[in-house]
Amino acid sequence: MFKFLLALTFVLNLLHADPVESSKAFKVEQSSNGDGVSFKFDLDDSVYLYKDQFKAKLNGKDITNILNLPESKEYKTRRIIDKDFTLFVPMGLVLSGGSVDKFSLNLEYLGCAYDGFCYNPQNFIYDFTKQLDGKYLVSKTDKSAQSAANYSEKSEQKVSDSNSLSQQDSIKNYMQNKGLFAILITFFGYGLLLALTPCVFPMIPILSSIIVAKTGENSSVKSSFFISLVYVISMSLAYAIAGVAASMLGASVQGMLQIPWVILAFSVVFVALAFNMFGFYELQIPQSLQSMVSKKSEKQGGLLGVAIMGFLSALIVGPCVAAPLAGALLYIAQTGDALLGGLALFVMSFAMGIPLLIIGLGSKKLLPKPGFWMEEVKKIFGFIMLFMAVWMASRVMGENLAMLLYGMVGVFFASFFGLFESVESGNGGFAKFKKGFSIIVLTYSLLLIVGFSLGATNPLKPIGNFGLNSTISNSNLVSSKPKFRYIKNLNELDEFIKTAKKPVMIDFWATWCVVCKELDVTLENKEVEAALSEFELVKIDVTKNSEDDKALMKRFNVFGPPALIFFKDSKEIKDEQSVGFLDVKEMIEKLERVKNF
Repeated sequence: MFKFLLALTFVLNLLHADPVESSKAFKVEQSSNGDGVSFKFDLDDSVYLYKDQFKAKLNGKDITNILNLPESKEYKTRRIIDKDFTLFVPMGLVLSGGSVDKFSLNLEYLGCAYDGFCYNPQNFIYDFTKQLDGKYLVSKTDKSAQSAANYSEKSEQKVSDSNSLSQQDSIKNYMQNKGLFAILITFFGYGLLLALTPCVFPMIPILSSIIVAKTGENSSVKSSFFISLVYVISMSLAYAIAGVAASMLGASVQGMLQIPWVILAFSVVFVALAFNMFGFYELQIPQSLQSMVSKKSEKQGGLLGVAIMGFLSALIVGPCVAAPLAGALLYIAQTGDALLGGLALFVMSFAMGIPLLIIGLGSKKLLPKPGFWMEEVKKIFGFIMLFMAVWMASRVMGENLAMLLYGMVGVFFASFFGLFESVESGNGGFAKFKKGFSIIVLTYSLLLIVGFSLGATNPLKPIGNFGLNSTISNSNLVSSKPKFRYIKNLNELDEFIKTAKKPVMIDFWATWCVVCKELDVTLENKEVEAALSEFELVKIDVTKNSEDDKALMKRFNVFGPPALIFFKDSKEIKDEQSVGFLDVKEMIEKLERVKNF
């Protein structure tokens, strides 16, 4: 019996063990030799790293996508790493970035504990200097405090409060969570849609003439298809180069995409491209350059000539699909992934060339005939560009105003899609589908406009919980945010606690803390808010990890946010200190215990 109680006590102590310090939670050992530099990460069993927040830089240049990161797994909609791993930087990569005699490597990462709290962002710079004996002298600099401050500066951009990541980070997360294959399938679909626009059809007689010139009137299906394949692949290579260039450009201007005037400039570009799709004006290269491309192909012989013509034809098709192509390039620029950029544009261009491959099979009859429907496809792309413009600008003008603009674009889209067109009894099913779809779009667009007038910010919940609070009691609906007083140092906190007329709840919080966002949802719950009305609320923002922040955390033995500290009658109730996430039930029970203490 005694052994059982001893074992039980040991298990309970483990369950209630203090959080592990960051230096012990994330142990990193560095080693180097002639082949490269290795960083061995030893992760405590209680913690994990966010894969999308892991960065490696060589002499200031981001090399994360080039390195082999360990396998990650899904956890609460995010990709995490919770196993020990070794990060290897080959010396060849170091040489390509400068000299192997002196270089620096910067590692940045963000981790949390399964218990529910997050550590400060970790940021270390390793400076390597080669000695006469060939070995490296390594100096390590801790820049974690500066990294936390950078998180704070980013958080001041006007983004949705309900999202712990910027929209730019969301794009990266989508890429990492869905995988390369899913992204390529998406771009392949875009290419198929572009194949339905008038842009590709002018190339059909060009390719047909090439096939006849190379194989004669009685060409075989095999030879015709092979010529078409070479033509399409060459055209796709031109787009792949554009994709790689866009991704490399994105890596250098990534920070600029957070500047308000740059964001608005991109939005204006999307609007301009949309008007091009609507036919207000045409974007095309000079006629003289188009003629030069055509003459070049005529002078070339064999498959090389076909390949050159396919490559140069991208110049002809490019301006015609300028709007969706620009949208794709802007998307790729934000990911900063060269492999993704090249493959995505290659796949999209290859899908655009499907009609040309059908020509190679000698199946002209299978192709849809050019007509008015192709212009409608272009206009649909135009509306997609307008929605993208609003999405980009929402980071500057705020989500509430974006609701109004989304609604206005939706109303125009519904009108274009046949809202006011009469549907005769003899009309086909597609006409009726257009009518029904346009009514749905109009209804949702009007809800967005109403939501704007009510101050809503979430397009997925255009009118939020409007009208429900008066009819539903004791619900778990989210209400307004509880009012916290922000305190920055120990003296201010001590003075506040002494003069408090009610029990005090102190919330340690940070912008980079994902779990903090989850706890915020609990605190905004209607029932929790009612319980909090009997408390004085204090929020301590430790985002910058300043000296005052460290002093406050040390005072209460807090290793990282979120953490809740409770006082009553100027005395701390240590048994109720909470680290990590609490659901609504746990939160209400804790508040009741503190109130009755």
